[in-house]
Amino acid sequence: GHCLLGCKVYAQIMQIESRLLPCGLHTVGVPPTAEEAVATLVNIAQLDRPEDKIESLPRVIAASIGRDINDIYRGNNNGVLGDVELNDKVTEASRAAVRALV
Repeated sequence: GHCLLGCKVYAQIMQIESRLLPCGLHTVGVPPTAEEAVATLVNIAQLDRPEDKIESLPRVIAASIGRDINDIYRGNNNGVLGDVELNDKVTEASRAAVRALV
């Protein structure tokens, strides 16, 4: 019960940290490059915010083609070629959308 929940919370925190720390957020006083800023915004856009009823950009993109992003992630992780390719396309579409706004 509690251990499983704790492990899930820990895994989620580690996932967020791994997305954000490589983007320069840990370097105080050093402004990010444009590409680092884009990477940071892409990472932020990948997170659902259910408390604010905001879906992640990849979830919205996947839904626009009739797919659930969790299914795509699962297939990608299991090596389903179509989902691996689709995951790459969703990721690239997310980057392109953020780049267009920066």
